Amino acid sequence: MANKNKPALELILSDEVQSLLDDFAALLDVRVTFFGPDGTSLRRGKEMVNSDFCRLIQSSPGGLARCRTMDGEKQNEAVRDRNVLLYRCHAGAHELVAPVFLHGHCAGFLMLGQFRTDDTPPPGSPELQACYRALPVFTPEKLAAVTGLFRTLVDYISIRELAVLQSDQLRLDIDRYIDRHGREDIKLPDMAKKLGRSVSSISQFLRRNYGTGFKELLIEHRLKLAERHWRSHPEATVAETAFEAGFQDQFYFSRLFRRRRGMTPGEFREHLRAGFGND
Repeated sequence: MANKNKPALELILSDEVQSLLDDFAALLDVRVTFFGPDGTSLRRGKEMVNSDFCRLIQSSPGGLARCRTMDGEKQNEAVRDRNVLLYRCHAGAHELVAPVFLHGHCAGFLMLGQFRTDDTPPPGSPELQACYRALPVFTPEKLAAVTGLFRTLVDYISIRELAVLQSDQLRLDIDRYIDRHGREDIKLPDMAKKLGRSVSSISQFLRRNYGTGFKELLIEHRLKLAERHWRSHPEATVAETAFEAGFQDQFYFSRLFRRRRGMTPGEFREHLRAGFGND
């Protein structure tokens, strides 16, 4: 049974990831693949298939199982080291694998292959040896450069959050929707429909991840808009600021502000003028 305290590790990948993988694969003439934590292929540069060499190896008896076993072992090793790992597969081709961490969790792997580092083919049929020689060859200098670029690519994906956990994606979608439409007369069903979710699922998510409901979230957002407006326009009236923040009734706005901020809008402006509201 899955641990309910751990976030779901389903990944949502941006189109920018696909573009990066495409460019990397085209530049090096290799296969660059993004795998989920369970080993499922999620994105592949240029939708490239396995090399002819790997195709022959995997079509042999037990070949595919051996490849998957080794890939899994090397992925686990890369997670332990939290670093890019170079390894030679059981058939003789080389690959790079790196774990992608999001919020401290290994959310997947980026793998680059298949390539060779020498001209000596493994034992086998003439066809197999010819396919091995057709693999791109990386000199030690090129391999060092590719490994460095590969590490940078992994870091870039993590830092820019081009791959995010499914729960994080919903949070991003909610925050973006509120930012864009918070001044409008929006309701929870409007947001749920726009995000392609049910009202109940959004409500549960807000309670679980924000500790509040949609109405309270929207009110807090609008109050922050009002505070931000007064910091930029300290001369603005209560009516002007209420309207700017999305409130249609200045008296309702004033009551909410006093109840939630512990001071009236006028007192807040006095604090700003005295230099206490510029944090």
